[in-house]
Order: sequence, then C-alpha cells, then structure tokens
Amino acid sequence: MPKVRFLPDGVEAEVAPGSTLLEAALKAGARLGHACGGVGACGTCHVYVREGLRSLSEPKEDEEDALDKAFDVRPSSRLACRAKVGSADVTVEVTAESLKAWNDEHP
Repeated sequence: MPKVRFLPDGVEAEVAPGSTLLEAALKAGARLGHACGGVGACGTCHVYVREGLRSLSEPKEDEEDALDKAFDVRPSSRLACRAKVGSADVTVEVTAESLKAWNDEHP
C-alpha cells in the first residue's frame, strides 16, 4: 500500500489505492483543514504535491473551480478531498491557508 506523508509535520499513513489525500490525512492525524467536510466546496484542504503527483488521479473541473478560489495556487496544487492516491508514495505540503483553517477548526 502506498504511503502518504504530510509536511511540515512529517506524519504519514499507509492507505489503499483509491483513497483520497484527505482520508490519508485523517488517518495520519495531519493538520489539514477541511471546513466543508470534504465535499470540495471550500478549498481549505489545498495542498502542494511535492512527490508523487503523477500517481494521483487527474483533477476534474469541480476541483479546478474550487482551486480558482484558493490562495497561492501552483502547478502542484490539489484539493486533498478530490485527489485519489494511486500505487506510488506521495508527499504533500499542507498550505498555510489549510493549516490556518485546521487551527480555526481546532482551537
């Protein structure tokens, strides 16, 4: 099973292929915001994929639309609730906006 590692904390989890990055974050205990509950409506689970981008599912139009509202979007940006893990390990960096959302959700 592939491993997903979350920076800056360095926590990781093994997940089954087809799991979302958000599912991996919850399993790992990563500090990743998800204000809408993971339905792709808010963009607070925005991450930068550092390794394994090609292993993830292709972004769909609804994910791209949500990313249009996010801050500091980069070519490696994905929504953790939409990106599904393939067979290779993945390393992601939680964005500053996502970390702030997590801190706001967990005072």
